[in-house]
Amino acid sequence: MFRIALAALFALGLLAGIGRAADKEVTGTLVKVDVKNSTLTVKTDDGEKTYDVNADTKFLGPKGGASDTGLKDDRLVKGAMLKLVIAGNNRTAREVHLPERKGKK
Repeated sequence: MFRIALAALFALGLLAGIGRAADKEVTGTLVKVDVKNSTLTVKTDDGEKTYDVNADTKFLGPKGGASDTGLKDDRLVKGAMLKLVIAGNNRTAREVHLPERKGKK
């Protein structure tokens, strides 16, 4: 009985790891923000790709601080360099790493 329980826990741990391991990082230049449809379009070496953003997507600054404004963050401007963590479905952004704010001149 103990062996079965141990094997089940091990299998569950493997499955949980597989789901998270499917995430990938994408770096690119912001092309478009669509607040209405909750999407970001980014240009990478592979071309342009549009990613969905949802309530679980984290927007993080360069020092690790979270942004509460999401797609309305002032750093999300055309041409901004972004790093995204994309879910295993290859459509949804789990994390959006924002650049530093530009200083006022």
